[in-house]
Amino acid sequence: MTIHKIFMTALLLSLLVSCRNEPKQQTPASEVQSSAIKDTIADDKDGKSNTSMLTPREQKLEGFTFRYGYTAYDEEKYSLSNPGYLEVLKANKVVFKDKFEGNDEPYITSLGYHNLDGNKFVFCLNYGTEACDYVQTSRYYVMNEDGSFRYINNYSSFTGGDHYASQHFSHIFPNDSLGKPNTLTIVEGITYHDHDKPDVADTTHITFKGNAFTIKKLTDNLSKAE
Repeated sequence: MTIHKIFMTALLLSLLVSCRNEPKQQTPASEVQSSAIKDTIADDKDGKSNTSMLTPREQKLEGFTFRYGYTAYDEEKYSLSNPGYLEVLKANKVVFKDKFEGNDEPYITSLGYHNLDGNKFVFCLNYGTEACDYVQTSRYYVMNEDGSFRYINNYSSFTGGDHYASQHFSHIFPNDSLGKPNTLTIVEGITYHDHDKPDVADTTHITFKGNAFTIKKLTDNLSKAE
């Protein structure tokens, strides 16, 4: 089975029986300041209340207010591509907007400030769940020194229902031991749990110059993996 078939299975099929009892990753309470109240409406058949998932999330970082959530949520209709949004506000004025398609509870993680041709703040908008037959995605963003925002790219991790292989990713900043000047490095990999094939990996360099950046993927091993 190719890794692409595993991915399509994770995206298009409902959970396999063997995966139903696996715990889903929970959003850390300290990371999200949600305006949601406890939902009293009965959950849908997948165990999630559509009303609850439509409640906007809000948290404050670096003097900005981040609001995000879904404009519609129906796992039967949208599968893993429910329409979502991100807004960044300063003094009650929207200074940045973005859209995404995802599922499950969204949350933001701060990756702190890094020397990316200037002292830039990096954060991720995350959604989905990293577990059997689930996909977890992180969308990377940067705030420049002038307070402007830019979307960088998104990366996902998942494991197929047969546990044959898992795809994963990690980031490396310039101050890390393997870091490069002014560069956010992303390493993506596939691990074969039966060890019947060698693991593969790809490296991407996102190099900053001022408020702009270039993305260069050095290899393309994952797309050729079986």
